[in-house]
Amino acid sequence: MDMNQYLSMFIDESNDHLQSLNENMLLLEGSPNDLSIVQVIFRSAHTLKGMAATMGFEDLAALTHQMENVLDLVRNEKLAMQDFIFDTLFKGLDALESMVQDITEGGDGKADVSAIVSSLQAIVRGEDLSAKPVSADEAQASVSGANTAIQLDEFQYSVLNQSIADGHRVLYLDVYIRETCQLKAVRAYMVFDLLERSGEVIKSSPSAQDIEQEKFDHSFSLYYITLKDPAELQQQILNVSEIDKVTVMELDQESLQQMSELGSASQQAAAAVEAPVKAEADEKKPQVPVQEQHASQQAPAAKSPAKTGGAAPSRTIRVDIERLDVLMNLFSELLIDRVRLEQLASEVQNHALTETVEHMSRVSSDLQDIVMKLRMVPVDTVFNRFPRMIRDLAKSLDKKVDLIITGAETELDRTVIDEIGDPLVHLLRNAVDHGIEPIADRISAGKPETGTVHLRAFHSGNHVFIEIEEDGRGIYRDKILKTALKKGVVTEEQAAGMSDEEVNQLLFAPGFSTAEKISDVSGRGVGLDVVKAKITSLGGQVTIYSTPGKGTNFSVQLPLTLSIIAAMLVKMGSEKYAIPLSSIVETGIIRKEQIRTVHGNKMVEFRGQHIPLISLSRIFNIKDFDEREEAETEIIVIHKGERLAALAIDEFIGQNEIVLKGLGKYLPPIKGISGATILGDGQVALILDPNVFIK
Repeated sequence: MDMNQYLSMFIDESNDHLQSLNENMLLLEGSPNDLSIVQVIFRSAHTLKGMAATMGFEDLAALTHQMENVLDLVRNEKLAMQDFIFDTLFKGLDALESMVQDITEGGDGKADVSAIVSSLQAIVRGEDLSAKPVSADEAQASVSGANTAIQLDEFQYSVLNQSIADGHRVLYLDVYIRETCQLKAVRAYMVFDLLERSGEVIKSSPSAQDIEQEKFDHSFSLYYITLKDPAELQQQILNVSEIDKVTVMELDQESLQQMSELGSASQQAAAAVEAPVKAEADEKKPQVPVQEQHASQQAPAAKSPAKTGGAAPSRTIRVDIERLDVLMNLFSELLIDRVRLEQLASEVQNHALTETVEHMSRVSSDLQDIVMKLRMVPVDTVFNRFPRMIRDLAKSLDKKVDLIITGAETELDRTVIDEIGDPLVHLLRNAVDHGIEPIADRISAGKPETGTVHLRAFHSGNHVFIEIEEDGRGIYRDKILKTALKKGVVTEEQAAGMSDEEVNQLLFAPGFSTAEKISDVSGRGVGLDVVKAKITSLGGQVTIYSTPGKGTNFSVQLPLTLSIIAAMLVKMGSEKYAIPLSSIVETGIIRKEQIRTVHGNKMVEFRGQHIPLISLSRIFNIKDFDEREEAETEIIVIHKGERLAALAIDEFIGQNEIVLKGLGKYLPPIKGISGATILGDGQVALILDPNVFIK
């Protein structure tokens, strides 16, 4: 039976199960004794294993089966979850995701999962997975039964010794190739190729040249520097075809010295007899060129079946985002003409024309809805990878952090979604590393030992806000200024006159970092400047709110980037303005006696609370606006998140769908104006950004 017809369904369901596994594994890590979560994880793993086996993806099925064995012991209360078990299962999930991604891209889903499988099998057997360096005595005893130890020169010994001091692993490996192997040089080459992907071979015996020319028996030894786990490395080498046995010893500085001395002595003892024997053997032994060896190995591969193709034809297609941009621009022009036609039809009063225009309006409205939805994607597609990232980051920093996500269903334009992921990663890593204090510091400050990071998204007008807020140490003005002065970002005079908001913005200066030491997470002077550059390029902005000792909020404002929005048209004097309908709570009329003055600011009562009253005529300096003292004033109540304000206007025109146009590069950014639109009568109306009016 051809399984390709089910491939698309397999990919979709596998991704759903992997997302579920990741989410539930994080839940289980918080409640390791909750067997109900284990049951959910086990069912997902069991289903995924069955699907993979049915589709013929053996590596994926084998790894899932081993994970299932561990989970089965846990759910039957024969095994208690521990940190190293969680770490191993998470590594397994990463490998599964990589294999499914390979299948999605048309691959066969094969991967070397032997190391993870071995670790899972060891967990089932109850073995200790930790690898310990061997002592000098153990090393000497092991070498006595292995190949002749390798003689190191002074430089090689120095490199190995320094590597141990720097925290790298120095390994001594003996590799034994099966005696029946006909292409031992090829097998040795495959081992060297494997090793060089994750470390450096310092010296081998025989030399690499002799091994290439098959001038060796069925074994060889080498010194190797790596960061890789010895047990994992050993298993990977054993997976190379026709490798019979591998011994791996991790050396400390003392055992390295004894190994080197042993190698020097054995080399001198063998030198007297090795040369003539080797020469005689070389004369009698037929040489097989390496190229012929490779050819003989590759010949059978031509008969293997071709690589599995991509997914079977599905109901979805990939469309270049630039084509969607062109479609949006064309429809925007169509909308302008539609509004113009509606206005002309109402003036001409021709029944047939009016009927035709009304039908075109209904059709174009449906078309508009489809065009807009084509580009909209929930931010959940970006947010869903962050819980796992925060978990791993907190673990590496030895901190406890809870990530709380709200508003993941908020939709954003696809072009923005594709670009916003990396800036959010930087901000979240910054929040966990710089913001959240170490556990001891939080306890001494009277805070819970677990820090909290809020990641929230919400719509406000024709913008989306994404906020990252943590309850950490906050930003201290003096510390930032001290670093800024030291790096020459500002002068003493500039620093003295800067507001707190301006000081916070210094965090986005290129090369600015308050990290006291460089780590994999921060301190390299790269990060927040990149964040601001990316967000600015998307037409957005980022603002910092912080209270020392309490925490920090990074607020990212992003445009929806949609060309068409619903808006309320208003009039101020002779000028027309458009206010996005999504920012409006309601419209109304207030009497003069309802306006109160609080600390010099005009306020009005709205649904049991007092909100500021803002005069647009004063903000935009509209001189021909008649500011006569009227008994009643028309207002529009706007919101930004949960904060409210009232805008005083001159006259309502009505609701309309408008085309959002940028002001171009020739005009400087105008505070409070997000763009312009062309009305049906050909006039230009400025589009207000209500978010600016609410602090």
